[in-house]
Amino acid sequence: MQQSINKVMKHFVYKTTHVNGKYYIGRHSTRDINDGYIGSGRWPRSIKDKTTVSREILEFATNEEHLKELEQQYLHEHFGKQNCMNMNCDAVGFSTENNPMKKTEISEKFAGDNHWTRKNPDKVLRGESHWMNKNPEAKQKFLKTSPALDGRNSKIATQRGRNVFQTNNPSIWRSEQGIHHWQNGNAPNADGKLNKKLVAEGTHNFLGPELNNRRVAEGTHNFVGSASNLKRLSEGRHPSQQKKTCEHCGKIISVGMYTRWHGNNCKLKP
Repeated sequence: MQQSINKVMKHFVYKTTHVNGKYYIGRHSTRDINDGYIGSGRWPRSIKDKTTVSREILEFATNEEHLKELEQQYLHEHFGKQNCMNMNCDAVGFSTENNPMKKTEISEKFAGDNHWTRKNPDKVLRGESHWMNKNPEAKQKFLKTSPALDGRNSKIATQRGRNVFQTNNPSIWRSEQGIHHWQNGNAPNADGKLNKKLVAEGTHNFLGPELNNRRVAEGTHNFVGSASNLKRLSEGRHPSQQKKTCEHCGKIISVGMYTRWHGNNCKLKP
């Protein structure tokens, strides 16, 4: 018997993640939680093969106003990070039901032959007519000062200690209020359930040298079985091959060892 769908409207903030690690944060209101919605932003809409992405519900909201507040918090936490594909750090857009483009009488005004690009083809900027191609200097200036370029504003705010996720980090204050989505036994490793699962499967990294030796013999250990590692080793680009000299003790060590035990952490640092 097919399970019936709960018809009560649900509001939640979601995270759509591609197999390559890139992701998108958004909000959604729906009566069917399994409707397959992955986002209406430019990045999720550009993905042709939808099987390469998955959607994860980050947190439910009580109403649309609460939903917008939650999305804003998550965007401030993630915007500017390397794999975050959101182009705006503000909660913009309409809820699904209130989106005017969902109304037929409105959408028809902008669709097909009624679209302004069809009515005014001479005003459409493309190719050599685009202002970026007409004025290369203006293009370079725009790219250098674009506020969303590589999350530049977010990085600068972080360096200055004024980023929202530093001054008003939702994870911190929600934890203090006891309403964080990983509290109350909802954390992935609550009561050690994740550790127990990995131990039962024989894949926990704390199982000792026997596991490592077996994985090395099978060629599945991440130190020997990764094509990426082997390629980087052959090209001399593996982190273990990158050497650095400690300015305090004079030892020549790998970059990883330098970061952990030398430099500012060196015992001989004055």
